Amino acid sequence: MNSAATVFPLGDEAFSWVQQGGRPTRIGLMQRFLYRWQCYWFERNLSLQRLLQPVSTSPLISDPVFILGLWRSGTTFLHNLLGVCPGMICPATWQCMNPSTFRLRPPPLVSKTVQRPMDGFSIDTFSPQEDEFALLALGAPSVYRGFFDPRRIEELAHWLDPDVWTARGSADWVMLWREFLAGVANGKKGRLLLKSPSHTFRIRALLKEFPGATYIWLVRDPEEAFFSNRKMWVSMFEKYALWEWETSRLDEFLRCSYYHAAQCLAYAASAVQKDRLVIVDFDRLMSNPSETIEDINRRLSLGVWSEMKIAVAQTAAGKAEHRKDTYPGETLTPGLVNAVDLLRAVQKTALASHGL
Repeated sequence: MNSAATVFPLGDEAFSWVQQGGRPTRIGLMQRFLYRWQCYWFERNLSLQRLLQPVSTSPLISDPVFILGLWRSGTTFLHNLLGVCPGMICPATWQCMNPSTFRLRPPPLVSKTVQRPMDGFSIDTFSPQEDEFALLALGAPSVYRGFFDPRRIEELAHWLDPDVWTARGSADWVMLWREFLAGVANGKKGRLLLKSPSHTFRIRALLKEFPGATYIWLVRDPEEAFFSNRKMWVSMFEKYALWEWETSRLDEFLRCSYYHAAQCLAYAASAVQKDRLVIVDFDRLMSNPSETIEDINRRLSLGVWSEMKIAVAQTAAGKAEHRKDTYPGETLTPGLVNAVDLLRAVQKTALASHGL
């Protein structure tokens, strides 16, 4: 039993899914109590927030800018670079991790900084953050539920299928999402800049829900990204999992994610014009961040470059601590080789049609 596993605040629906797994084996009685206690107050705070600080879930003034791409493809780095640009509104870490209370209180007075275990990348209280964490806590279906119960991660692969998100309609998870986004925007002028690898698999729903949205899609060598992904998911299991896990189950989940990511990227490249979708290579972004952002802006017209370039350069310099790992001796199973080859081929085609 690992008594150091971190308790993550969850609402009723997400916590109910976790409870279906039975009695946790990696946390003790006190932490099980804390999960129930936080869930209880999460729902009551959320009700109070909706009562005291209601927001509109009607269409946004301007459709968002989405940063898409598989996990470990540079989406966080790009989110940080574009997040400092005038006119971009990003969900902050403190908002995404406290979706049931963030409208009830002012921003924190003190920022806390931590380093991500998988790459040493620094994030703080006010860093641009994945809105997926808010959706997870609020109860929207999210593959991040696998952080808590890795035994059932293959079950969650269902949510990698892009057709699932349109089949469900937009009356449930989209309403939760719009409520959160409206709270983040809160009357600010500009466009929401949203980053979540999980949104990659919702591309059909995004195009339907936000017909004027703009997309930046990161691609990375699939084989390199696979081993980085395995490391990232295991690091999240070590931090949050309530049960032990098997790497073989994770590998199968990642294999499925590659097939569906290829499907989603091919669809996006066929359905979205070049003035609203740009495909960006990970290595180019990491080696020449400012030049890459300038080229992205030239294509998508996100702002006035002269008003963006200093902040982008400063942010790029401040994030230079990124640690690129190598994985000597690691090999892929035949099934993973097929998935890697498929995604690599689709990425090559998409770069040719929509790349910088």
